[in-house]
Amino acid sequence: MQPSARFRSTPSIVAVTLATGLLLALAFPNFNQSWLAWVALTPLLALLRDGALSARHAFRWSWLAGFVFFLVSMWWLSHVTVFGCLVLAAYLALYVGLFGLFARWAFARRPPLAVLVLLPSAWVALEYARSHVMTGMGWNLLAYSQTGWTAVIQIADLAGAWGVSWLIVLVNAALVIATDRAAKGRIKRLACAGLAGACVAGALAYGAQRLTQVIKKSASVRVAVVQGNIPQDEKWDAEHQPRIQGTYDALTRTAAEGGPDLIVWPETSVPGYFGADEALTQRVLRLAADTRRTLLVGAPTLQVTPGGVRLRNTAATVGADGAIGTRHDKLHLVPYGEFIPFEQLVPWLRKVLPPIGDFTPGDAHTVFRVAGVAPFSVLICFEDVFPELARRFVRDGAELLFVITNDAWFGPTAAAYQHAQASAFRAVELRVPVARAANTGWSGCIDPTGRWNERVQDEAGQELFVAGTVTCTLPLGPAQSLYLRWGDWLPMLCLLGAFVSLVAAWSSVRFR
Repeated sequence: MQPSARFRSTPSIVAVTLATGLLLALAFPNFNQSWLAWVALTPLLALLRDGALSARHAFRWSWLAGFVFFLVSMWWLSHVTVFGCLVLAAYLALYVGLFGLFARWAFARRPPLAVLVLLPSAWVALEYARSHVMTGMGWNLLAYSQTGWTAVIQIADLAGAWGVSWLIVLVNAALVIATDRAAKGRIKRLACAGLAGACVAGALAYGAQRLTQVIKKSASVRVAVVQGNIPQDEKWDAEHQPRIQGTYDALTRTAAEGGPDLIVWPETSVPGYFGADEALTQRVLRLAADTRRTLLVGAPTLQVTPGGVRLRNTAATVGADGAIGTRHDKLHLVPYGEFIPFEQLVPWLRKVLPPIGDFTPGDAHTVFRVAGVAPFSVLICFEDVFPELARRFVRDGAELLFVITNDAWFGPTAAAYQHAQASAFRAVELRVPVARAANTGWSGCIDPTGRWNERVQDEAGQELFVAGTVTCTLPLGPAQSLYLRWGDWLPMLCLLGAFVSLVAAWSSVRFR
């Protein structure tokens, strides 16, 4: 294959690389140009298709495209740590670099129809890998860009978010293959475009049908979510504790007037150690008794064990009778936020890093069973970006999922909306409603089709960094989906295919 003349100069390669990274970022909040995801990879894929790059440079330039994508779409992390933002973007970009390396090999060694299947499979395999390696960071999966296009995302109940990512990359690959005028086999190239078009049409037809079926459920539950809007620099300042308590007292009493079955507070909304701080705990218990409503509150808790005191990130119910009910401890902690990975091997690391929590993860997948409320489970903080965790809860009997979180760390940025996109996919994959209570937003309810319904907002329609409450009526019914039964079958197949391809390519790939 002869390299295309337009890709022989470094400036043109840089332009192509930056274009892919920026187009990918523009598909996500706050830019919200979802349609760009369907063409965002075409500049990079065209560069790789035309054979202008060695294997080493294919990896490097693809890595740069990924770095731009993650840096632009996740710049909000710089509100916490600029260095960490750069490091995370550089790490996540490695997966895009590996995709570029694989794509170069596929274009050079495989026929068009094989390339059409291999590229989306490689992308999904790498998305799955980055969602699990080193505790996992499944933020901004390509599928999440399509959250607003509800007809498209309904196939997630078959193959998870992975299926939507696969479809998007399929279309990108088909466009690049079909426009390759230098290659032979025009009929095969057009067949690739036709196959991709048929897959999209099939997904849309399936989605249209499912949209009319899923929410036809007779049972329902009324849930109120509370958004306290407590600034991060005040949450743990003892001076502000009375005001924080007063804010949640007032919002809870307002929410109770709507007659909800359950009132949900955000993650760590109780400004102290629930259960250990007697005065603080009693105030929450009296509030539940006064309003005659069951509360689900988020709070840090202490657990005394023979080995010492353990700090937990907890969700707990408080009954209308003023008694503490079931509690659940967060299972998947945030690395370098709630704990330091491998701290026993590098104990000195805590001394040189900014202050980092020392939480202990929970060990039980709790399903809450509260009178008058369907069985439910709680995803704390960023746990909703892990589909296998949500699936485990639903398989254990949860008919409703709550996400309690605190995104105040990142200011009024795209972080809150990108986070909520993951919640929407959990609803579609498992066909259960999801209610979110976030300290500063996005707080609201998502039905089993992934639609964002009622949400907390002020009179001007502002959703982030406002205090308020909203009550939602959520449809209930037995959770039924292929994804619920079979789980991550698609990325498993993609990983197997990628492994077989790598074995086949082992002797042919050489770094120059």
